[in-house]
Amino acid sequence: MKKWILRLGLILILVGGFLGWGFLNNKIEILNPLSNKKTVVNHKKNMKVVGFLPTWNIGKTIEYTDEISHLIFLGIEIDEKGNLIWDTQSKKINNENYLKQKELIWKNGGKNILGIKLFEDENIDKLMASEEAQDNLLNQLAELLKTNKFDGVNVDFEYMGNPTAILSEEIVGFLNKLKEENLGEISLDVFANTIIKGDQENLLKLMAEVDYLIVMAYDFHRPGVDFAGPVAPIRASVGERSILEVIEKIGISGLDKTKMVLAYPLYGYEWKTYNNEFGAAVKRGWSALASYKRMKEMIDTADTKAMAVKWDEESMTPWMSFEENGVIHQIYFENLESITRKIELAKNNQMGGIGFWALGYEGENSEVWEF
Repeated sequence: MKKWILRLGLILILVGGFLGWGFLNNKIEILNPLSNKKTVVNHKKNMKVVGFLPTWNIGKTIEYTDEISHLIFLGIEIDEKGNLIWDTQSKKINNENYLKQKELIWKNGGKNILGIKLFEDENIDKLMASEEAQDNLLNQLAELLKTNKFDGVNVDFEYMGNPTAILSEEIVGFLNKLKEENLGEISLDVFANTIIKGDQENLLKLMAEVDYLIVMAYDFHRPGVDFAGPVAPIRASVGERSILEVIEKIGISGLDKTKMVLAYPLYGYEWKTYNNEFGAAVKRGWSALASYKRMKEMIDTADTKAMAVKWDEESMTPWMSFEENGVIHQIYFENLESITRKIELAKNNQMGGIGFWALGYEGENSEVWEF
């Protein structure tokens, strides 16, 4: 009896040591009894890390392994009749580089999500008004998910004229149909203003139909604005929107934080302005994307006196102002410090996850993923 107890104790110690080693190293292999294959589960992150992979960046990114828990292929546009539009970009669903990336996500315990998109207000309304069109879309999605083996659907319907239009009964009903079709995890992208301006009852109804809601916490300032400013400010002056305002509204409305994903930008914008002061008026008609990769390369090679990086403590955003051919330029962007602050903000407020738009904008700067 004593020998049996000693042997059992030794086995438990060995098993415990193995598990402990696995957790300390953030990974552990689990045998899937159905496939007889081992899957690596990453314990490094205790929340979702969603990466949006736009089709135009396929083959232009690093290879993601355990950095991403949910990889969204974005994606396939749909029309008002519920048809999937198979153009040059959507056909990249079978691109060799994408299929390789997809497999890497699975091997590291992540999920691959199919993204569908529709950005025209009128066409969204037409789709939502037609049961036939919705059934057509559901049938096509079911077949595609089965054929291409996705783990869920991400819905990116963007009402450009009214951010709260996504809270309509028709949209809620459509999401319910998606859920009833057993298409895996269902997620929906919404603007920050959808949360800020949406009423509690409709937000709760929407949340009940999705596995998680992705809040696009970016483009607070974007091309077309009158004044330059931070793309994703954590705080802002009175009268201006911020990520903190989104988080406060989530709390006040009693929304399930564990189902909320705050999506952050891996980019900023450059404008031509009338002066070099923070938040200067913009000269309309010109703007440029300032990706994380571009800004890191620019700062590493720039004349530091002419292009000194400044830090706005309120928004927690890096920015710079400089002259080029007699014209003042301002760039508001993201660096490691600002991204780290945003990640900590989500963690400290017990959000269910973070997301990034868009994969590839960081280039090969792996420090972005070291959290």
